[in-house]
Amino acid sequence: MNELCNEYKQAISENKLKLHSIELKHCKIVDNVLFRKDLLWVSENMHTKLLKKIHDQSFIFYSDNWKTIDLVQRFYYWSDHQATIKRYIWNCSVYQWSKTFKNSINELHHFLSILQKRWKNIAINFITELFISEDYNAICIIIYCLIKKCHYVFCHWKDNDISVEEMIWIMLWNVYQLHDLSSSIISNRDFQFISIIWQSLCKWLRITASLLTVYHSEIND
Repeated sequence: MNELCNEYKQAISENKLKLHSIELKHCKIVDNVLFRKDLLWVSENMHTKLLKKIHDQSFIFYSDNWKTIDLVQRFYYWSDHQATIKRYIWNCSVYQWSKTFKNSINELHHFLSILQKRWKNIAINFITELFISEDYNAICIIIYCLIKKCHYVFCHWKDNDISVEEMIWIMLWNVYQLHDLSSSIISNRDFQFISIIWQSLCKWLRITASLLTVYHSEIND
């Protein structure tokens, strides 16, 4: 910042009209700090720190481009600051997760069905790569989607997967025995994992599965 101030200070003392396409009549230096139209000039190495402090504040909840630009322009200035702000926000992972963008390549959203009974819609996830404790090295998390109530079950994780037999045991003793059989399972695992679980669970409970055609009410015989 001192180098920038010295450069503008020298240009102002030489009565130059412009420096780096900036009109010097709007610039002044106070206590070795550069201002432009009473706005603090922020050096390039401070851009990210300043935007992180302004954009990531909890009370504005990761604001969008124009909200952040408005907050910056009240007190600060630097050349091409709008482009810098837009680039920072676009690279902000939390902002990307919290906003829904209209993009033609994305598929349509399908809302979860309205829950009719408790524990009918559950989600399954795994915490893996844990230290071995009593021969267990992972935790299976079973989540009741309506109120986010969870069951945490120790399990064995081998070769980046869990055995079908152990997963069935977990479902029987922690879902079916306590809450009855669920009607849907949400998981970040692939479709094959969910399909195998359903088929094996139905086999253990002696249930004949009749699969529905997607988005249609007809039943495949």
